[in-house]
Amino acid sequence: MLNPIGLSMHELERIITSPPAAANQGIYLAHDLNSNHYFVVDRLNKSDQSQQPFEFETFDQAYSFAKIKERMKMEKEKQQKKVSPAEIERFAVSRKAQQLLKDGTQTIDAMEKLVDQVSPVVDYGRVNSLLLTQASPERGFMTKQAWLHHDKNEDLKGVDFDQLEGVKVFVPNAKQPGQPVTFGIGKMYSADEIAAKYPNVKIPAQALVSQRSLMHQSSEPERLGAVVDALRELRVPKPDWVWGRNQIHAVQTHMARHMAFAGAGLTDQSFHFIASERKAMANLQPDELQTMFVKSVSLASKINRTANRKLYQMKTQQKMQQPVKTKAKER
Repeated sequence: MLNPIGLSMHELERIITSPPAAANQGIYLAHDLNSNHYFVVDRLNKSDQSQQPFEFETFDQAYSFAKIKERMKMEKEKQQKKVSPAEIERFAVSRKAQQLLKDGTQTIDAMEKLVDQVSPVVDYGRVNSLLLTQASPERGFMTKQAWLHHDKNEDLKGVDFDQLEGVKVFVPNAKQPGQPVTFGIGKMYSADEIAAKYPNVKIPAQALVSQRSLMHQSSEPERLGAVVDALRELRVPKPDWVWGRNQIHAVQTHMARHMAFAGAGLTDQSFHFIASERKAMANLQPDELQTMFVKSVSLASKINRTANRKLYQMKTQQKMQQPVKTKAKER
């Protein structure tokens, strides 16, 4: 906003006497060669045509004054800027995820429980998986749009989603060509909540959940193979392999592997730290436990994404290898 220094007094006079057009909205500094003084005109904070310039004996004084005026304008604009309801909601949901993380990592026992809560929903990503723990032990979450998209037979026609509680999560906004993906706040509803409110659609709702991802549509051997391939590709070690070098890293790996297998539906066992792991974490502070969990759930999400890619590649290859059926020529 501070215009380039070096204006002559004639140029400064022109700006002072000109109408307060947008082009002249700025802070101007000029040097009077006759008096060797410096003059500053503030057309940014005031638009009065008759405003007189401020006179200074040195350049440093004039420049400092101009920068102060510039900061005043920026602070005023900052105070006047209105925060949209959408921004307020995004902030509130983000704070909620942070609070859930903080509460769930206060102690080793709390973090053990949080691993179990996040495991079934780890494929929704780090932040959303934390938010979805609010509805634990509910499973099978989708947005209203996703439910209706998969409901080809209109089994959910009588479901009023506005009457359901749902969970606020981050969802991608409609992507504009050439623009990065942005996120807003939406709601996800579980198959369990829908079935509880509308018992007659329990079976169709559970069936629709399987359409949400390729992982849910695949057999157990296929899912196991995909997760194992993902672990190999990402070079995720077994905890025992790294225990001697870095015990904390070994514990993080234990949590990540459990969440990845549970997220793929390959185990329904509760997560537990063994005695040696508890001893290794005994002197850690809550913020250190929080860091451990964040690293673990981030790795588990990455394993899940890689496994889904492996499944897609496998399914695509299988389709390509299937013989093409052609109609026999009529004789």
